[in-house]
Amino acid sequence: MPAGNLARMVAANTLRSRRHFVLSAFGIVIGIATFVVFLASTEQVGTVLEKIFPVEQVQVVAPRASLLGKDISKKLDDAIVEKIRSRPEVDRADPTAVVPRMALAFPAFGRGDFEGNDLKFEVGGFADGINPAFVNDDDRTRALFKDWDSVTDDPKRQACEPPPRDPEEEVIQSPRPPPPAARRDPGRYYNPCASPDRYYCDEVDRTCHHRVPIVMSPTMIELYNGQFAKSHGLPIADVDFVRFVTQRGGLGAMRFSIGLGLTTIAGSNAAIARHKVRRVEAVLVGISHKAMPIGMTMPIGYIQRWNREFLGEDAATAYSSIIVRLKDRNRIAVFAQWLQDELDLRLEDSLGEKFATALFVVRLVLILISLVIITISSINIAHNFFMQVTERRRELGLLRAIGATQSDVLLVVLGEAALIGLIGGLLGLAIGIGLASAIDWGSAHYLPRFPYKPESWFHFKWWIVLGGLACSTGFSVLGGYLPARRASTMEPAQALTQN
Repeated sequence: MPAGNLARMVAANTLRSRRHFVLSAFGIVIGIATFVVFLASTEQVGTVLEKIFPVEQVQVVAPRASLLGKDISKKLDDAIVEKIRSRPEVDRADPTAVVPRMALAFPAFGRGDFEGNDLKFEVGGFADGINPAFVNDDDRTRALFKDWDSVTDDPKRQACEPPPRDPEEEVIQSPRPPPPAARRDPGRYYNPCASPDRYYCDEVDRTCHHRVPIVMSPTMIELYNGQFAKSHGLPIADVDFVRFVTQRGGLGAMRFSIGLGLTTIAGSNAAIARHKVRRVEAVLVGISHKAMPIGMTMPIGYIQRWNREFLGEDAATAYSSIIVRLKDRNRIAVFAQWLQDELDLRLEDSLGEKFATALFVVRLVLILISLVIITISSINIAHNFFMQVTERRRELGLLRAIGATQSDVLLVVLGEAALIGLIGGLLGLAIGIGLASAIDWGSAHYLPRFPYKPESWFHFKWWIVLGGLACSTGFSVLGGYLPARRASTMEPAQALTQN
């Protein structure tokens, strides 16, 4: 039978039996709707999860150990970094495949203001440093996030004079105007001599400095949006950080100071000499997934110099962790075993991996539920087609009598099943997408804002749409095969004479 005639016959037979079509397609519609909604929701949850917990990298840490109250944990240093870099599981061609992180090892206290609010926060314990090359989220961050104090040819680092001082009362008078660089670009440069920390200015440094560049994790922005901004009546941070900063007045609105050696937490065990305590100026330059989740991240050179200055050489050469990007995530187990056996180190417990495993199990269960619905629908299709074949035996017998082959009859019945499955799949997709849109609308209007709340709870990727149509069509054809085979093997004479 020509393909055109076959297609017209299949379409005509399907449309004329509307009751049969509805009974056969109902289960397919429901099954495909649940199938695509479940897949799209878990896919979106997986996308959000990867933002919170990057799954393409692991973090190496040293097990904590102490003896008589003294920390004797294994030291993470440059030698360990090179040993890890030499492993075959690591991409040696990537210079940022193995990146050490160094935590600020002594107390520090931050202070600034935003939108008229005086902000005070602990920095010690909530700040670390990292290789600037690792933070490559966008061109702007790459340009600003670097160790400016190590740039020896910065023309804006000019000499600055300390303010006059009364030698008898030790009272600091009004500071002199900042140097030209700080006046021209106060958002990026500052004058340390304008600070009350006179010792550092008088004895150590009299040059204009670039503000310490800081990046923060999107987690911090989400916490700000969901908690701080709402309670203080502050503006919500835009997803586009640059636009948000511009609307708030540029980098000048993102400046704050860090009091090195200062803290509001009682019982600090770090003995910081009073004459070393001083303040540095910092500025938030970007949002990066490479930053520590809760706290702030800066170029590692600053952390190394401060740790050396306040605590000594050991603190300046000991890393808090090492970020490792592997060639293949399936080799994590091998790499973890080598760390434990050869270096007595371990991988930091990954919440992301645990959530990913839980998400995989949930996705598998939901898909199985959808497939059970579709399977029951295919059984229902088989039942309906067996009834159809019985009711249409004279028609099918006539087809055979006028020259249709067994293959022609088989293709007609299977074509009807495929068309029912295709239409049912399209209807299921439409219902699923409509249901997802309704849930997103309800979420936007009735659910409060919380960290990492997505604009949409669903992500209908192309393979989900095609997979839904393939399942609906395939299971329908599978359900219609046995009735189609029975119809094709029916003898014409018997079909025409049987009551």
